[in-house]
Amino acid sequence: MAGEMYSVWGQMKWGPGSSCPPNLAGKTVTLKCKEGDIFEVPSEAASISLRVRNDLLSKGCDSELEYPIKKAVMGKLVEYLKHHKEHSVSEIRTPLQSDNLQDCGATRWDSSFANVDKEMLFDLTVAASYLDISSLFFLLSAKAAIMTNNKSADKLRKEFSLANDFPASEEAELRREYTASRKSQGALPDSDLSMLAAQSVIRNGMKAAEHKAGIKALENASDEASSPAVNLKSWRHAMWRAAVLDDWKLLANAPEQVKDDRDLVRGLLWASQGAALKYASAELRANEELVLEATKHFGTAFSDAAPELRNSKDFILKAVGANGAALGSAPDSFRNDKAFLLEAAKAGHGSALQGSSNALRSDRNFVLDMVVHSAAAYKYASEDLLQDKDFALAAAKRNGQTLKFMNSVFKADPDVVRTAVSRDPNAAQYAHASRRSEMGVAEALYGEEQMKEEIQNQLKAAQEEAASTTALAVAGGPRQVPLQVIQDRAQYTCMKLQKTVHFTAMSVMFANMGQANYVAANSYLDKLPAFERPEIDCVGLMWGAVGNIGMRWKAFASQDFLNQTPEALLSIADSSKVLSLACCTIDPPEWFAAGHFDELSRQGLLTVTAGQIKLESTESSTTAAEVQWEQMHDADREALKDLAIVDRRPVPSNFIEETASAPLGGWPSLVNGKAAEIPLVEGTKVRLTGLRAKNGLTGTLLQKFQDSKWKVRLDDGSGNALLREGFFEPIAATGGSAGAAAVARKPKMHFEETAEMQAYTAAAADLRKSKIEERRAQLKERIAARRQVTSSAAEAQKALAIPGAVKRQQQFFLAGTWSDWALQEMSLCSGQYYSLIMTVGSSGQEAFQVLLDRSWNACLHAGDRPAELGGGFQVQGPDPKWRCEGMNFVISGEPGSLYEVKLFLNAKGNAHRVEWARTSGTTTSEKRRAAGSAAARVDVSTTPPASVTDEDSGPASASEGETRCS
Repeated sequence: MAGEMYSVWGQMKWGPGSSCPPNLAGKTVTLKCKEGDIFEVPSEAASISLRVRNDLLSKGCDSELEYPIKKAVMGKLVEYLKHHKEHSVSEIRTPLQSDNLQDCGATRWDSSFANVDKEMLFDLTVAASYLDISSLFFLLSAKAAIMTNNKSADKLRKEFSLANDFPASEEAELRREYTASRKSQGALPDSDLSMLAAQSVIRNGMKAAEHKAGIKALENASDEASSPAVNLKSWRHAMWRAAVLDDWKLLANAPEQVKDDRDLVRGLLWASQGAALKYASAELRANEELVLEATKHFGTAFSDAAPELRNSKDFILKAVGANGAALGSAPDSFRNDKAFLLEAAKAGHGSALQGSSNALRSDRNFVLDMVVHSAAAYKYASEDLLQDKDFALAAAKRNGQTLKFMNSVFKADPDVVRTAVSRDPNAAQYAHASRRSEMGVAEALYGEEQMKEEIQNQLKAAQEEAASTTALAVAGGPRQVPLQVIQDRAQYTCMKLQKTVHFTAMSVMFANMGQANYVAANSYLDKLPAFERPEIDCVGLMWGAVGNIGMRWKAFASQDFLNQTPEALLSIADSSKVLSLACCTIDPPEWFAAGHFDELSRQGLLTVTAGQIKLESTESSTTAAEVQWEQMHDADREALKDLAIVDRRPVPSNFIEETASAPLGGWPSLVNGKAAEIPLVEGTKVRLTGLRAKNGLTGTLLQKFQDSKWKVRLDDGSGNALLREGFFEPIAATGGSAGAAAVARKPKMHFEETAEMQAYTAAAADLRKSKIEERRAQLKERIAARRQVTSSAAEAQKALAIPGAVKRQQQFFLAGTWSDWALQEMSLCSGQYYSLIMTVGSSGQEAFQVLLDRSWNACLHAGDRPAELGGGFQVQGPDPKWRCEGMNFVISGEPGSLYEVKLFLNAKGNAHRVEWARTSGTTTSEKRRAAGSAAARVDVSTTPPASVTDEDSGPASASEGETRCS
């Protein structure tokens, strides 16, 4: 069964695709393998392969189809195709939840089929990719992901027999860059490079299978010599290749061998839209094929080509043929050369004008000369020329195809369209639909048929290119299934948008409660036709109630109350007629409604109501509701009869000072002009605004600082404040009265301010001042207490320097891979260093960090760039765990060997240097524990032990209570 992979919210799914074409059903297909053996397969089974199906449609079933696939691999493929002719493909759920394919959704047969050795697995995967059997590729990719899941990088390297040629320093550099890249992409961290290693072995296995089968993946058909052979046994190259395929920007710091990988760079050009060319080797940047590939994606990538290519006239002509913007990166001698641009236009590359100088793009006569040979030159003329109708008419007279590149106004202009069509009748397909109708141009002759022909030509060109190109990429890591990416899988044809139909609803006019957002969205859609016309024939279709379909049916089904009036519901047949009318009618109304109405509702909708609503009833007989309404009006009139009539119209004369600052007052700055501003100078009275506290207080500006802050003296006596200009507003100029200004701006009350109210206000102000003084006193007390504690701590620290005083001690712990990052305490050896013995595991490599006082927030690590120091490595930190993730010390040795890790301190008692050496005995700490002696602590509060110097060298006698190291 044929099908396609698709993604649903980040999870890969499998869906059935098209079956065997009817004209091929019941026939037998002959497949020929690389060795010449013949395999006969039913056409229904062979059609599961998209490549075989396309070849059958083009060559017929009588032709013998030969593919570069080995006999053993072809036999397995035929077995898979015949089985799934009768049995559907299982859906594998991703991310993979288990190491068993059956637990992930595969059938027992599929799981057994994929249970092959590594070599056959990759051979089958490459063959499935080449023949485009998506379901098999998905199955085998899941199997490869399971094979590499939850395995360390070193274990994967050994399982796939890759040479360990990766220098430790370069591996650390790649780890840092790759970790930063994944963090920027929001992906899961990969501090141990296990996921990258899984990708590398899968990609490397695929690459080896491609070379063995003779399939050139990620390579266009070309007669040029291929790049130097890639060392498929190199662990270094495999890791870098996987990293840069995951993030092409990592190619900038990759080794020269990786930058010179032509297959890799070609794949990165497609992924980066040509930008990766600047990181390729000098030899590849001088390769015409790769430079043209990069330029095709991104015109400015031509600037990264080798100098000899950027100065070659013939090659620049090829580059502008791929992308006209490439001329912008060429020397000025070509950008200002009219003869060269005319030559490019004669070759059909009028788009080269976009890379020329501004003077040539503004030269009317020169642009018209280019338009004669290539209509695309019109598109890149200067903006002034593009908006000039006379220029558009002149261009249309010379080449009718220029209508394709004109703006929407000219495409709808009768004069321009008539001129272009008279020059070239095929230009009618680019005109606005209304112009074609007015001119009587046959839509079927000059519109749709031309469009269909263009689509067929593009599809044919894509198929020809796909016949010589197979792009294969395996993405993801051990926890994600690799995904097949074929360049010719998606085929796009861009056509001019001529008509749009927006689905809105009659709820705009008949809304129910709770539909505010729904009505607002539909109202927005109702307005779009006015903006899209006349360039696009746009119409808004306001749907009425539709039955037995849609979201209402899904939500309510038979319980929908609209089912009680089935005659008011649109059927599916009715909806089809409405949609056909909306889509096929030329120049319809901007929006119209569709629905079934009874006679009363229909008359209500069609009756003109504008200006007909009366405020008072004139009928002699009124209902009870009308009587109640009149009684309410009478009560309102009675309540308002003694109030003066206020003219609330938004005219300048109605804006008074009290309401001028309010938005409902009519925005006086737009009516009365800009109000007079009070300058901010020293002495200006201001009012504080926008603060958490003290809003409304007044003060005086004292001094302005360079960072736009002002020193303000507050009038309440609480002191000065340093505020930005946005946190106060001027209320009086220099020398003015702040109190008067405040009174002038104070809003009027609806009642008079009595003496009691004044007394209450004064008491509230006094209470506020007392609270401020109380909080200030409490703050001073806390500051004094904090200073006392600091002083006591300093005195206690000085006391520690007194002989005999109790000294602060610290501990060092090792956390390493050999103990699954469990903490192990290090012991002090005779005041010289801290020591711990460890055993190298089966991987032959162990990593560790040192923790101060058992805290992961005080990690001692190797840093970004490990620095050698005195036979060991310099210690960085202490830092929190998240900051030093992956910055480990690494010990490499034979599995089972013993190593003693030593941590040295500097003169200040801080960790300074780490070194390790192989040993055959026990550590000093073990000897001391056997002897029953207590572990010593190092004093870091004052001076270091007598045996520790700045250089960490020189023997010294052990301090009291310590055991000297052997």
